[in-house]
Amino acid sequence: MAHKREAGALYVVATPIGNLGDITLRALEIFKEVDLVLCESAKETRSLFSKLEIATPVLALYKDSSETPYANVLEQLKAGKSMALVSDAGTPGVSDPGSQMVRTAREKGIRIVPVPGASALTALLSVSGFQVNPTYFLGFLSEKPSKKRRELERASEIDGLVVFYESVHKLPRLYPMLEELFPETEVLVGRELTKTFEEVLYYANPRELAKDPPNAKGEFVFLLNHRKKTLKGISDSSDM
Repeated sequence: MAHKREAGALYVVATPIGNLGDITLRALEIFKEVDLVLCESAKETRSLFSKLEIATPVLALYKDSSETPYANVLEQLKAGKSMALVSDAGTPGVSDPGSQMVRTAREKGIRIVPVPGASALTALLSVSGFQVNPTYFLGFLSEKPSKKRRELERASEIDGLVVFYESVHKLPRLYPMLEELFPETEVLVGRELTKTFEEVLYYANPRELAKDPPNAKGEFVFLLNHRKKTLKGISDSSDM
């Protein structure tokens, strides 16, 4: 079904996190129809658009600390121009830049339209085989070891799944924390999801992860199945 562009709307559009084939037909239509694409990095977005054969102009959007953030962009939206908002990869606002622009636009009465698609969070959840409610999403863990530990300590108190992103060079500090705070918790690691060297690795507990860690290259998503009780004989109502 062809998409009819809405005048003055801001479309929040997910883009592939690795595999270009994950772009949606709706996203392609919107990119071609909007007046401007707001992005995290003009270089990255132009590279993507070159592969998709899209000529729509792009504008890099940075955090705006002024009294009237994104005033020029908002004026154009109020005047009837339509725009798309993207991050370098994945879904804007889900551990990616974009929340300030969306919040500011909503405060000004701009219609915000979600255009869902690729996300490392939902990708790993979908192949976990675990009941996903509730899920506690931490986004990227703090760069400071003390704060990272506090984040994981709070997460260890919940009964459900814990999902977070971690940078590759911080993995050596992460593993001992997981062993201490989640000693008997199943771990699923997604590395380079949707990319050429994609891996989804299962570990019975963090000790097994530390013994045989994944290749320390690429982007990582961690899922901890931190269910404190197993209800035997009671199936997940969402199972098929």
